[in-house]
Amino acid sequence: MAIATGGASAGADAGPAGGPWAAAARAAWHGLSRAFVAESDRWFLWTPVLMGLGIALYFALAAEPPLWLAFAALAVASAVFIATFRRAALAIPAVVVLCIALGFTFACLRSWSVAAPVLERLWSGALEGRVVESQRTDTGALSLLVAPIFMERLAPAALPARIRIQLRMKSEPVEPGETIRLRARLLPPPEPVEPGGFDYARQVWFERIGGVGFAFTAPERIAPAPNDAATALARLRHRITIRVQTAIGGAAGPVAAALITGEQRAIPKWAAEDLRNAGLAHVLSISGLHMALFGGSLFWLVRACFAAVPPIALRFPIKKWGAAAALIGSTAYLMISGAEVATQRSWIMISLMFLAILFDRPALSMRNVALAALVVLAWRPESLLGASFQMSFSAVVALIAFYETPFAQRLLAAMREGPEGVVSTFFRFAANHVAGILLTTTVAGIATGAYAAFHFDRIALYGMAGNMGALPIVSAIVMPMALVALILMPLGLDGPALWLMGKGIDAMLWVAHQVAGWEGADRFVAAAPMASLILMTLGGLWLALWRGQWRYLGAAPVILSLALWTGGARPDVLIDREGALAAIRMADGRLALTSARASYAAGQWLRRDGDPRKPAEAKSDFLRCDALGCLWREEGRPVIALPASHDALTEDCETAQIVIARFGVPWRLRNQCRAPTLIDRFDLWRGGAIALYYGADGAVRIETARESRGARPWVQRQPKSAGEAGDQ
Repeated sequence: MAIATGGASAGADAGPAGGPWAAAARAAWHGLSRAFVAESDRWFLWTPVLMGLGIALYFALAAEPPLWLAFAALAVASAVFIATFRRAALAIPAVVVLCIALGFTFACLRSWSVAAPVLERLWSGALEGRVVESQRTDTGALSLLVAPIFMERLAPAALPARIRIQLRMKSEPVEPGETIRLRARLLPPPEPVEPGGFDYARQVWFERIGGVGFAFTAPERIAPAPNDAATALARLRHRITIRVQTAIGGAAGPVAAALITGEQRAIPKWAAEDLRNAGLAHVLSISGLHMALFGGSLFWLVRACFAAVPPIALRFPIKKWGAAAALIGSTAYLMISGAEVATQRSWIMISLMFLAILFDRPALSMRNVALAALVVLAWRPESLLGASFQMSFSAVVALIAFYETPFAQRLLAAMREGPEGVVSTFFRFAANHVAGILLTTTVAGIATGAYAAFHFDRIALYGMAGNMGALPIVSAIVMPMALVALILMPLGLDGPALWLMGKGIDAMLWVAHQVAGWEGADRFVAAAPMASLILMTLGGLWLALWRGQWRYLGAAPVILSLALWTGGARPDVLIDREGALAAIRMADGRLALTSARASYAAGQWLRRDGDPRKPAEAKSDFLRCDALGCLWREEGRPVIALPASHDALTEDCETAQIVIARFGVPWRLRNQCRAPTLIDRFDLWRGGAIALYYGADGAVRIETARESRGARPWVQRQPKSAGEAGDQ
């Protein structure tokens, strides 16, 4: 084709408008468009992803948006969608924006609805409140979740909705619903130990917990529990927990209670560590495995009982009866288990499957996952940020996507084939069961590995071996006996079932202990940047949710995320919010602590750095201390001073490049200090934990935990000035 402004020869030389690169881009765009249209039946699967993007946008903001802004954005997005509904080219982008606006609005609304007072400073005194939860920890201490009614020196409007209290003294059991009186010492929920670290205060904000601490005195009962449904359910969970723990005993008792009621605080530390190191930590979280075994066992049991009576089996829809019974039983299990995010997702999915049986409809598994995600995100948007939500959904999506592939379908068909006969059928069943566990563990382990590494900074290298050894026990003994025990518990006949369940858990713990003892079973990894997790998630979803060949484009962001995983900048100096502890990066890249005393901050710093050492092992040899303070000197690194007094500060300001003072430095001394970087008690009060990064030009960049968290409702009120901080 000749170009209008030139001759025929010029047009032939130039080729299509824009050259070969433009033509290739147009061809690629048309190919992607055709692939997108061809998979229109999969579009719905992306609605929870888009809603999740809106929720993530809410949490990424540096300041809390007003609620009216969220509703206005939703109204505009809805109006645009309605206006473009009949024009496909515009309707699809409008739906995308509408789903994102929905997620953003749900997150804003959820944060507004749970808003409750939070303690601003240390509080100590007498309080009265109603017990919401009562649990024993692994040390035997009593952990109470209390709704305060009265707190000394606090106005009623300033009372937190809930507080968590540890009872360190011996005390008689306290049941949920009872009103108690005691004396306690409470603090605001703790802030992150470093910028970008785990934000416990944000997590408990959505649980309406406004203070944490411990009691000075044993609780005194001043009123019995009320007769309402919520209290009755809480008391039922508490009594089932106590019954299971005492009937089974040992380490298996608390594990069994965790599998039934979801209360994990009493599990011994060694057992929890063994399960985690063996890749079996998911067994403690009531999720798809437990709900499928519980509901599936109940479905089979009811159907088998009716099938044993031919007149009933031949005349009535016993399959639907079994589905109805399993639906009711699964709902009861959800309520008894505490309804965590993973349990909610599993209950929604299995309920949809049983409903499909009741209405003679096929159960679309991936669609069920999308529906479950939509319900969970609309109900509790904050769950998007948690490891439970991410690991639970990633495992289920990956498993369904894998078993949808032609390779998996051919493999399953081959596994069903074989010679007939009792012996052959038995061995084929056993081999298929082992192969199924191996496949499921491999796919789920790959899908959840990145999330486990991101949230817990560790990976279980031998998780496949742990699951191969333990899951058959859980499937064949532990969960079926849990179902039988719950059915027989009202009759007082649950003893044999609980005994057998305990033996199964003992075997599971033995397997976990053996695997956890292998060298390198628990491998620490350095914390990854958020961008890496986002790329991993989007790439994995692209691979899992589409069916065509273009799904493999998702491998690009996955590979990029792995490349970025260890590329994030790590702080050169970390300072806790009290200024009592610092971690300094040495020339060899490892952190060194200024104190060998074990603390939560020290453990978190080392863990997030991928360092398996204990705090006592990370004490620096480059730190020299005397009565005036400490001085860090390492060849090729800035000199860091930690003065203990104002007198030492004057000398340190002359010799050190970085000065970290636990006390407040008056403006007069601050102006006289020649150190390029000075951090004092006022800076820590205003900013919380601090991270320092060395620049190539010798400059030091300062990042504070409070700046990284933004002006959000779960962030403590920031003093307006250093003077106000000093007054406090």
